Amino acid sequence: MKKISTLLLIAGLVAGCSDKALDVQNVNELTTDNYYKTEEDALKAVNAAYATLASPDLYSQIMHLTQELMSDETSATVSTSPSLVLMREAEADASNEVFNFLWTGCYQGIYRANLAITRIPGVSMNEAKKSRLLGEAYFLRAMYYFILVTNFGDVPLILKVVDVSKPEEKQPTRIAVSQVYAAILKDFEEAEKRLPVSYEGDEIGRATSGAAKGFRAKATLYRANLTNSPADYGAAAKLFKEIIDSNVYDLVPNYRDNHTNTNENNKESLFEVQFSTTVDPGAFCDECGTGGLRPLEMGVRGRAYNNVIPSEWYVKQFETGDTRLLASVFGPQGSKFDGLDYYKVLEYKSWFDILPVDFAVRKYQKDGGNEFDWTTGSDVNIRLLRFSDVLLMFAEATNSASGPTADAYAAVNRVRKRAGLKELDPGLSKTAFMEWIAHERVVELGLEGHRWRDLVRWKKAYLELTSKGRPFDEKKHYLFPVPAKERQLNPNLTQNPGW
Repeated sequence: MKKISTLLLIAGLVAGCSDKALDVQNVNELTTDNYYKTEEDALKAVNAAYATLASPDLYSQIMHLTQELMSDETSATVSTSPSLVLMREAEADASNEVFNFLWTGCYQGIYRANLAITRIPGVSMNEAKKSRLLGEAYFLRAMYYFILVTNFGDVPLILKVVDVSKPEEKQPTRIAVSQVYAAILKDFEEAEKRLPVSYEGDEIGRATSGAAKGFRAKATLYRANLTNSPADYGAAAKLFKEIIDSNVYDLVPNYRDNHTNTNENNKESLFEVQFSTTVDPGAFCDECGTGGLRPLEMGVRGRAYNNVIPSEWYVKQFETGDTRLLASVFGPQGSKFDGLDYYKVLEYKSWFDILPVDFAVRKYQKDGGNEFDWTTGSDVNIRLLRFSDVLLMFAEATNSASGPTADAYAAVNRVRKRAGLKELDPGLSKTAFMEWIAHERVVELGLEGHRWRDLVRWKKAYLELTSKGRPFDEKKHYLFPVPAKERQLNPNLTQNPGW
């Protein structure tokens, strides 16, 4: 598939009238009880659960803004919205709309996944396809909870369709992080059992067994970062190694192919959020059709809002000769846009006139023409898990469990070789090897939404941000606040420390 169909009908389904005097079902009225009858209904239910990933609340817009602007890989500009600036400068409170978007987006996805998981077993259809669709729903539910637990910590764990007549279900309490991770890993494991290795034709882009295993390994590594559990580090390393040894995935020769619309769902990609400029226009917002909004926020100055730009620190992390720099950033000498040297696009006389504030993100951006199509949005898929990330997380998990083994070295060097760089020096200590892994994660995965999560799970956000002049309270800012609106609706929700 280039894109998963994004029918959002399920989101509007509600239970029938509860008034006994009016307890006569209108056969023309769709409800969650009478909708799930056919294979097509089941498919639409799962597609609706996918659609939330591509909504502005998540990977069309808010996920990039929250994760990128909180990291040290980016800088804000004078046009960055006040709510985002407050978040970045550690001045936001729980009423900030950004936190609410992220929270409600995830729970919308969970609601849709729960509907699919609850209703699809009763649909009369091909059993193999039924199992696969259920696997996709389990995968998506785990994905949404993974976003929630990494951003908010303890969260309500809702694993079925809520009965709003029961107060304990309508207003649930927060569940400990350990239990949320257990549920996430269980869902990913269930998904892996049910999902195929690959798809063909229009179904390419749906969740695979490799995607489920990859995110199960990633969630296991993140849990290990919290508990410092050697068992979890070892388990994560084992899962990553199984993906590497499967030979299903590999690095693509051209690094840039990971961030364009011309080589999507390639052999390096385990899972992508699918975007389109032609399917169901207007489904997500008035301006964007089903396209992504990231280029609107991170585009070249004069072509879009240019609200998020690469930081000077990030650009300086690239070693001389690293081919990933020009594939990641517009600005350094050699950059091209609209077929011109980048400085000419900005109407400067030479490269020497370009300052770091003139730099722009190249990843997921097109190299010319209208940087952002205001009618449809962007059709460039967002890669959530790439094989290079698997290699680097394998090296990290292995190093944390047993030090820098030959396999861990090989994984990092495989990533560096594609970038045109020499292998790491042998004989590094466990600490020094981890520092190189952290460095490689910046230059390989930079501006893709990973750095902030890395700083949080390694508990290095305070050191890295304050050293760059950013405020950060270790007792507060490692978690986002539970949104004030949600606590008004549900008094059983407690708040994170410091908020």
